[in-house]
Amino acid sequence: MAQGAPIHIHIAEQVREVEDCLAHTGQRPVAWLLDHAPVDAQWCLVHATHMTPEETKRLAKSGAIAGLCPITEANLGDGVFPARDFLKQGGRFGIGSDSNVLISAAEELRLLEYGQRLIHRERNLLDNLYVRALDGAQALGVQCGLAVGQAADLVSLDCDLDSFIFASARSPIDCVWRFGRKQVEGGRHVKRDTLLADYRRLMQRLTA
Repeated sequence: MAQGAPIHIHIAEQVREVEDCLAHTGQRPVAWLLDHAPVDAQWCLVHATHMTPEETKRLAKSGAIAGLCPITEANLGDGVFPARDFLKQGGRFGIGSDSNVLISAAEELRLLEYGQRLIHRERNLLDNLYVRALDGAQALGVQCGLAVGQAADLVSLDCDLDSFIFASARSPIDCVWRFGRKQVEGGRHVKRDTLLADYRRLMQRLTA
């Protein structure tokens, strides 16, 4: 049905889900999917939190993207993705949001790294964290990086990447371009004043 487009599936997010799948099929969710579907680079397995070492290895070798949402997984107490072992097997991941608790790319990446530190009681476990997360472009069906013919979607920061992820108490995003057009400058949307005025007028009409 997807006809070459990305396929996203939520899987193995919670322990109860794994238990129910075992009771119904005799297999864990990720193992069942890998045995019954042609999982490859077209796929994005969202969460995939609860995997055995063998499932982790198989998913990594499949070419699929693991779609991680550390803020959601922490907020709901779901568990921690086996990122260190997954990456050692050649796995690739992207990060995203599956929650309205907080929308923050930096916080997602920070929690991903800190979760691994807590589990393994080591530091600096996921090197090149931001660069690795760019593999998530595959889950969107787009090419990452600058290239002729690709959308010029760019973000500039007023700090370095390490500070952005681990030491920023506020958003350090300076400018944002979408299709080569600047949408944010100095941390503010270029149409912020107009949009706020429209919003206020609408609210006045709704509450009159």
